Amino acid sequence: MQASLEYEIWDSIVNSAKTKFDYNHILSLFKQTDSEIIDKFLFHILVAFACGEEHETISTNLFNELQQIGFDCTEHQIDEFIADKHEKLSLEIYATYIAFSLLEDEEDTTTITATIQELLRQPE
Repeated sequence: MQASLEYEIWDSIVNSAKTKFDYNHILSLFKQTDSEIIDKFLFHILVAFACGEEHETISTNLFNELQQIGFDCTEHQIDEFIADKHEKLSLEIYATYIAFSLLEDEEDTTTITATIQELLRQPE
């Protein structure tokens, strides 16, 4: 049950982030993969920004990971995609940070889920 609730937390954050940019365009770039890979790609971006990583570090790490799974892209393409995400996804990045903090503090996952869902409903 605990893992299911944690998944719900991350899923709600990623699903919120998908509404902030042209998700279908990104989906079309990953023709050979499924949406789960794209969700992990997006989750990686959220976590990296929430942990305070620099844009360049995120781009390099994502580029290397995508190369490992055989996705043909350039680091410049990754840079372009990430360029405005710190601003566009600021609420989701903050929600990711809060979720990590609450999980680390061993808060009840039901409470964390409710907190994150309430946060994501806030107008920006």
